[in-house]
Amino acid sequence: MTNAASAATPPPPIVPWMEFQNQDMWEKALHLGRKVIWKGKTCVQRPGDDVTSIFLIREGTIKVSATSAEGVQRTLWFMGPGSILGEAALFAGQKNTHYIDAVEDCVAYEFSHGNVVERLLVDHPDLGEALLTNLATKSYIMSTQVEESTFLSAYRRICRFFYGLCLSRNSRQISLSHSVIAELLGLHRVTVSNAIGDLKRRGLLEESGHDLVVADVEAIGAIINSDI
Repeated sequence: MTNAASAATPPPPIVPWMEFQNQDMWEKALHLGRKVIWKGKTCVQRPGDDVTSIFLIREGTIKVSATSAEGVQRTLWFMGPGSILGEAALFAGQKNTHYIDAVEDCVAYEFSHGNVVERLLVDHPDLGEALLTNLATKSYIMSTQVEESTFLSAYRRICRFFYGLCLSRNSRQISLSHSVIAELLGLHRVTVSNAIGDLKRRGLLEESGHDLVVADVEAIGAIINSDI
């Protein structure tokens, strides 16, 4: 007999894109925060900025990236609705270490350190779990990147990214350039472009304007465990 645990659908692969569909739990605490709006294509925070609060993203997408002393940039992950910005630095007492850019117009709620510690975590313990889930997801993203770069071919890593993104966002549309995908996965842009070209020839990817559309999610998922 198949038990409930074994019959459950496995979670989608960890990908460098954080988005949580259910934000209902936050409704009861929004009055503790301050609504802020970030215009698209603007920098929200820079390395060295003080961190005195956290932000709950309600609408839009932000990009988190690191830059070397030589100016080389690496996109670490994207954060969409339901994700939380700044909790690691706030609780560690550190300054911000990354560039935070609004990819599009965003709506967020800012919660001060005092309100987080004295009100939010005390009055709404389930939101403490949400904070831990957010932080754990970031940790898994970084550890998964290391594992994939060690054990998977570039082609399989790209397929895994497309597959996981489709499942986690419940959308087959991917609005990312070849260069950004390369940054996220730590690959050369040419490597990503060649893989995308091959997936198009196989009928697994299609183009829609400037976006990519995954034509067959399950077929791309099957490549992850292949010998390619």
